[in-house]
Amino acid sequence: MISKKGHKKMAASASQGVRQIEYRLVPDPMMTDAEYFERRRARPGPNVGKLSVPINMVELIGGLARIKDRTEQHEAVAARFRLLHDRAQLGGARATDYAAVRVDSSINTSVVGEIGERARRDYAEAVRFLGMIRSSLVERVVIYDMSLRRIAGGSGRASIRAGQDLREALDDLAVHFQMASKPRP
Repeated sequence: MISKKGHKKMAASASQGVRQIEYRLVPDPMMTDAEYFERRRARPGPNVGKLSVPINMVELIGGLARIKDRTEQHEAVAARFRLLHDRAQLGGARATDYAAVRVDSSINTSVVGEIGERARRDYAEAVRFLGMIRSSLVERVVIYDMSLRRIAGGSGRASIRAGQDLREALDDLAVHFQMASKPRP
């Protein structure tokens, strides 16, 4: 097992911008219910049955990982948007060779197609909700991992404005995904 210092060294040795490691608490998958309740009885607290694991935030939320003043809600919305985009790539049209011998591989490929279809529909609804300009901004940062400075053309003032626009778009997207209530005007 690698210590936190070891993980930090690994993150530092990776090329800049590729890895943004943060530690998050997740439920311990190896812990049984009996062990959880025993530990909770012996030493109660909010972190019983959880492990601290390193998570590459760039893989989870794209370029939003480099923005310092993001909120947990922004992270959750960006992760959902990126997941929808990734799942939308599943189960696309493929050619069928009708002359090939059919072999039962016990894999239900229709489920993969349904997941992809649902994700494409939800992703398209989110893009329509945001509009072309705002959805393009969110896509470039969250999915394609572009920096705000690059999007704004290198200008400091324009990148600050782009950051504000991105946060507003993520706030509105949180309402669309029903992760937040409608903000007050």
